[in-house]
Amino acid sequence: MAELLKRENGSLVYYISPQFLTFSGVRHAFFTRKGGVSSGIFESLNFRFSGGDERGKVLKNYAIAAAELGGEPENIVRATQKHTDIIKTVDAAVPGGSGFNIEEEGPVDALITAKPGIVLTGFFADCQILLIYDHKCRIAAVVHAGWRGVEKEIVRKVIERLAEMGSKPSDLTVAVGPSICRRCFETDDDVPERLSAVYGDQINEFIYREGDKWHIDLKSITYSTLLQLGVLPYNIDISSLCPRCGDGELFWSHRRDGEARGVNAAMIMMT
Repeated sequence: MAELLKRENGSLVYYISPQFLTFSGVRHAFFTRKGGVSSGIFESLNFRFSGGDERGKVLKNYAIAAAELGGEPENIVRATQKHTDIIKTVDAAVPGGSGFNIEEEGPVDALITAKPGIVLTGFFADCQILLIYDHKCRIAAVVHAGWRGVEKEIVRKVIERLAEMGSKPSDLTVAVGPSICRRCFETDDDVPERLSAVYGDQINEFIYREGDKWHIDLKSITYSTLLQLGVLPYNIDISSLCPRCGDGELFWSHRRDGEARGVNAAMIMMT
């Protein structure tokens, strides 16, 4: 397990997984808020349409990010994240070139493709985004896993869906992007209780109480889950960066910024 690597191209700043660099057939990035065209509270690489940013600028930001991967904006397929366990396999972007068809089809928190050129895109402003690649079967996935996704075991369900497509967990490379750390994920009794109902006593390894609040280590839960499913430890990279307590000029955080913010994106594309 290794830390993500920082990359800069002009004003564009993003992070990549060392493990993914092993393979020439995939490109990916966890983008920061640097390198886009938005302004004000959305400065500058904002991917959020609903916050009040100018749509034309947001579309330009998507084009900038896709181009960094060598992809085309019309081949972007976005997750519409509502903290569900809904998984969709995509073979093409929407006809006509908008690339945003998933939004019209309801909530989707994980996307899978076996088609080169499709730019799978997920979003984060505290929650975990996982990028997954099987270099043997040539399958890529993006997974949104906040605490509700962890409760719904979306990571396990995605790995099982990949297995149905012929993928073996031991052939998967997984990168977990910048997401909230256990110190910043402070919650009441309800969240540990709901996670305990799913994971049993095992959850006690990943939570601790401080005063009248609980703190939960979602990254370690995800890492443990991946190992239990058969993903090899040296094929997993997890960022230690936390949007909330980290550099506010690099990442938006929902817990820190509320709704007055943009959103970061992660992308993966097979070539």
